[in-house]
Amino acid sequence: MAGSHERRIPLAGSNRAAPDGATLVGDVDPNERISIVVYVKRRTPDKFQPGSAGDLARLAKPVTRHQLATQRHRSHARAAARIARLAAERGLSVLGTDVVARTVMIEGTARQMAETFGATLRIYRDGQREFRARVGGLTVPAEIAPWTRAILGFDQRPLRTTKPPLVQARADMGSDSGLWPTDIAALYGIPLDRDVSSICVGIVALGGGYLQSDLAMALTGMNRQPPVVVNVPQTGNDSGLGTNDVADQELALDLQVLAGLLPKARIVVYFAENSAAGLTDAIHQAVFDEVHSPQVISVSWGSAEKFWTEPGRDAMQAVLADAARLRVSVLFASGDQLATSGLTDGKVHVWFPASSPYATSCGGTQPALAAGNGSAGAEAVWNAGAIGTGGGISDAFPVPDYQSHLTLPKSQNDGAIRRGVPDVACAAAASPGYRIIVNGQAMAMSGTSAATPLWAALVAIAIAARGEQIGLLNAALYANPGAFRAIEQGNNRVGGKGYDAGPGWSACTGLGVPRGADVLTALAAVPVA
Repeated sequence: MAGSHERRIPLAGSNRAAPDGATLVGDVDPNERISIVVYVKRRTPDKFQPGSAGDLARLAKPVTRHQLATQRHRSHARAAARIARLAAERGLSVLGTDVVARTVMIEGTARQMAETFGATLRIYRDGQREFRARVGGLTVPAEIAPWTRAILGFDQRPLRTTKPPLVQARADMGSDSGLWPTDIAALYGIPLDRDVSSICVGIVALGGGYLQSDLAMALTGMNRQPPVVVNVPQTGNDSGLGTNDVADQELALDLQVLAGLLPKARIVVYFAENSAAGLTDAIHQAVFDEVHSPQVISVSWGSAEKFWTEPGRDAMQAVLADAARLRVSVLFASGDQLATSGLTDGKVHVWFPASSPYATSCGGTQPALAAGNGSAGAEAVWNAGAIGTGGGISDAFPVPDYQSHLTLPKSQNDGAIRRGVPDVACAAAASPGYRIIVNGQAMAMSGTSAATPLWAALVAIAIAARGEQIGLLNAALYANPGAFRAIEQGNNRVGGKGYDAGPGWSACTGLGVPRGADVLTALAAVPVA
């Protein structure tokens, strides 16, 4: 039991407001058992800024999972043991310590958690679900404060907090059923005849399920051979649709785009809770999965940076830095509600983790098909009024080294220049839209969550050609602007707030859309470490 005069240290940046658009139901039962994850850090601060030349050079040094595990036991084991010991002294259950992940999992009652970490927990309802949320800041006992990076798991608010649900807004149920993903890939000269049987791609699914029959019908429509699809955990919903039709559509889109472009590959679906903690854990699980070893991970989930606490971002940053160390490429959608991320606070917002300097973020365009649908004609920024590509200037991260040669626009929030989002783009508009099958029915889907798996598939094809993993893609992409067709028309503005396209990189579509063969050449030339 914590003493009444115990010295406690506020966990910097941990304050959370009540969830937007949700109704307070009441306080959490003090006897409810809650499990959390404490992320451990070294006591000495990092000497490099995220994305700086020194930081990226350090992450580029080759290391194996075994070597990284050895390093972590040497650098973090004592700190993790301190936290586990304190938890046991307070009567909390230590469910597990993972020194490689730098985590300690702890369980206790809500009352114990409030006494130990100062957590104020309440129940909210947002119209679709009821969930637990943490309000206010956290405090940490002084004896473990220097080694505490983040504490996740208290807050279960879903990452997508705006209405209507993004994927539902993207579904085009009209007479136009869109183009198959293979047809859209052909618009950009992405080859569909390569041997990718050595490839494994991970998909993070924060809810939802899929039907094997839907996947089979889509692959028949595309005249493609099926990949091997594996669920992690094995009890993941692969035999029917889930309880959330939005998440079902999202997963069908991700899976069918990747499956159509990567015949005979292995696709692993990592199911997780729809929360910051769930997303962070799922990406770590994929990065360190020694059974399947995905070379590429496609993530269509995220939320505005303002919804992530500083410790929460820091925990995700640590996971993505490990992905870079282990040469796993991670691609994120940049969001589908234009430059404001659907918020009405008078500011512009980019999505995280898309804004991480360790991520490749994918924006969206509106292609105009040339005669015969054989190639893309004029192409503009995807902006359909209520929805469209996310993009802008991060409020959280400095300009990474690979963007240091660009003329980045100033943030419309404070005039500063920081990390620009997105990095790349491709088709995302409802016209022509991506034809997929959900519950036996064809529908045309749109969104940056369609552009992301398309880009992930292109990266996978490049890895298959080189015979080795690449890891963080951005330096190679920014060093080869000729591998892209810049998008010069359009904007992602809402009520005047946002950014314009133009020659070169823009805060709407990044470097632009791929010239498939040129991107493959650029990625094939990445030096072997």
